Amino acid sequence: MDVNLRNVSRLRPVRAFAILFALALALGVGFSLRHPVMAQEGQQRAALPAPADLSRAFIAVAKEVEPAVVNIDITEKPKAQTGGGFQQFQIPGFPRGFGNNAPHAERGTGSGIIISPDGFILTNNHVAGQADTMRVTLGDGREFKATRIGTDPETDLAVIKIKADSPLPFARLGNSDDVQQGEWVVALGSPFGLKQTMTAGIISAVGRSLGSNFSDYLQTDASINPGNSGGPLVNMAGEVIGVNDMIYTNSGGNEGVGFAIPANLAHKVYAELIKNGKVVRGYLGVRLQAVDQATAHVAGARKGEGALVADLANTDTPAARAGLESGDLIVEFDGKPVTSPTQLTSLVSSEPVGKTVQVKYYRDGRLMSTALKLAERPPAGELAKADENQGEGAGKLGVQVTNVGPDISSDLRIKSGAVVVSVEPGSPADNAGIEQGFVIHKINNTRVTSSADLSRAMRSLANEQEIVLQVEFDGQLRFVTVHLD
Repeated sequence: MDVNLRNVSRLRPVRAFAILFALALALGVGFSLRHPVMAQEGQQRAALPAPADLSRAFIAVAKEVEPAVVNIDITEKPKAQTGGGFQQFQIPGFPRGFGNNAPHAERGTGSGIIISPDGFILTNNHVAGQADTMRVTLGDGREFKATRIGTDPETDLAVIKIKADSPLPFARLGNSDDVQQGEWVVALGSPFGLKQTMTAGIISAVGRSLGSNFSDYLQTDASINPGNSGGPLVNMAGEVIGVNDMIYTNSGGNEGVGFAIPANLAHKVYAELIKNGKVVRGYLGVRLQAVDQATAHVAGARKGEGALVADLANTDTPAARAGLESGDLIVEFDGKPVTSPTQLTSLVSSEPVGKTVQVKYYRDGRLMSTALKLAERPPAGELAKADENQGEGAGKLGVQVTNVGPDISSDLRIKSGAVVVSVEPGSPADNAGIEQGFVIHKINNTRVTSSADLSRAMRSLANEQEIVLQVEFDGQLRFVTVHLD
């Protein structure tokens, strides 16, 4: 399946300008600058490849990799329509909800990469994860029925397998950690069902997180479109450096910004899926926020250091059993410094389940330490709604509050506090996203057990321009930075 995000889809095109510019350089055509930097006398210019040499390089890559690139046609059994609009990111090749509203079989097309001679194929989870039948077509026209070996929705990767009478051509996975912005790359696959299509471009950026806990994507302007999902992104050495996953688009088609899952991550996931049929990851059981200057100051840490525990997933998690609380600022995990929520999630997930690790954290300005035993991360669908690495924004105060009464205290995680009954439009609280029904439990390091506590705490503030509130809403705790200026 190809991923479609209304603004982000999963495959995309090559920019003509980039190619023309490269060819112009190859032909020795220069651009005059108002203040050119003059070369030192006797200094030699780097040799540029001729256009024919560049073409031969692309031809060589195609001949080496194309035999290992497959087309995957999938069918899913009829499902009840749920409706819904476009998403910002799309998975091309799998339209849903068109025509009448009666349940119907859904069909789609995607791509895959043979990475072993015995027929193991790497592709996207959004291609193979929900398929009831999969038909794989090789570059030489042979067709095979495929079986699903394992899937990993967290990284959008899957492994399927076909059986052939003889060893199959396979692609080599490269080291994606060495990929640099500006490298020439090609994308191979079946855009719009057009098998064995090749497009070219460059790596336009590296390390794009896109909200993922586990993947820093490679960004490319090589044309990727519906049907390219699961196909390889290949460097000029013929190595697969990424698995094409999604595109950013307003139109549903390629607009020059595509994303591929790095090969190093794909290799790790592939190995675990082959071994276990799933990916097993370590788990703390916390919901994290990024650290801004105000929350770092309250915790007694440096700006930007660590990952703030906004809330605990529940009371029966490794973090809860080890005594971690909402408001703790984790700065070290298993001897490694913590720099962000995303990095901490990656560190935790890479450790084996059952391992005991040391965690260092700040609480009320004091550096503390605890040991905890990692659990297994639940499947993506079972995790709490809020992402573990999602941060919250700023805000201001301007509210009327009342005490927590017995009618609502039983529904709260913390049984006392100040309940927001109204928010002044345009006030600091309103700008911060604080709403009626929020319960305020703390201002900076001062606990709030009643509306009187909140009033006293606010009066005690000197000339602070921002404060940090711990609030609870819908049974979840979080922290909000409120700008008072």
